[in-house]
Amino acid sequence: MYAKLVVGGSSIMAYRAMRDIGRLITSATPSTSLLEAFSSVSSIIVDDTPAGWTYVGSVNADDRPSIAAAGAALPTTNTHFNLVFSAPTDYDPSVLKYIALNIVWRNSVTTSTHFALTGASGATDQGVLTNEGPRGFWPNTETVNEGTNISTRCAAGDIIHLIANERHITLINEQRGLSAVWETSQTDVHTFYGTAPFVQYNHCNSSIVTRQAILAPTNYTITQDNSIMAAAFNVYNVNTGVNSGVHDPTSGMLLNTGYFAQSTITARQTSINTQGLPRYQVSPVFVHMGSLGYPVQFITGIVPIYWTAPDIAATGDNIDVNGDSYTFFHCGTGFGVAMQTG
Repeated sequence: MYAKLVVGGSSIMAYRAMRDIGRLITSATPSTSLLEAFSSVSSIIVDDTPAGWTYVGSVNADDRPSIAAAGAALPTTNTHFNLVFSAPTDYDPSVLKYIALNIVWRNSVTTSTHFALTGASGATDQGVLTNEGPRGFWPNTETVNEGTNISTRCAAGDIIHLIANERHITLINEQRGLSAVWETSQTDVHTFYGTAPFVQYNHCNSSIVTRQAILAPTNYTITQDNSIMAAAFNVYNVNTGVNSGVHDPTSGMLLNTGYFAQSTITARQTSINTQGLPRYQVSPVFVHMGSLGYPVQFITGIVPIYWTAPDIAATGDNIDVNGDSYTFFHCGTGFGVAMQTG
């Protein structure tokens, strides 16, 4: 599924935007008729293939057992709110991965314009998560702009590209950055322990290539100047048997950069072919937690995505990658991605 979600001329409430996204990824027939926050006139369902996610629940009683209908009341101030979903893994449909959409700014749900996507290894219908990935949140004494770099924004003029299937959910803030939960290739380690192979990658301001040093939901009271948050879930050290519910695959941006965490904005300059004509460089996405005994886990191939340079095309343009057509998405000054959206 691919939905181009247009905010329009006025900011929209993040919680209602979360509900819109939740309705779309769980619908058998995604359509703009499901939208209450994003513009139903300007937004487009480019590919209406069902995303295949299942609604699990929420900490908000109004969003149980299903997401509240359009126009339903919003939650009260200074409380955490989320919407939680699950999807099966490719190798074993009984092994699930979980995601949550979370309010970032608690000053007023009716004026909050930011939300966060996280992964988790388990969840209840009450919205309680096991091993939730990193996100920042700000209490009611703080201001909305303090969370801009590590959250998805739905302010006036913003466009959010929602690309999702059972293997992933990817949210691209047009010309800003992305947040994603991606399934990876299965390894023998995952099979042995019965765990789901997936990662969380947030890079909501692609011009900032430094890591936010957290691995769990964190309460902040000041602006955070970093942008990258990365996590793998339910990870074992094969040599010791020790389990980490949430693990940083970048080891503080010392590992898994370039092909996973985007640590520079000049990684893929335009190349040339044998005739000297320009060619754009693309890079597959993968992660390797080799120090823990895991083989390479490929994201590209499970999720149809490649890294690109940021300005090689306009969002929506087609790019040929090894004879296959991909759609380009502009993720800001740091990088772009080429994805298949069906």
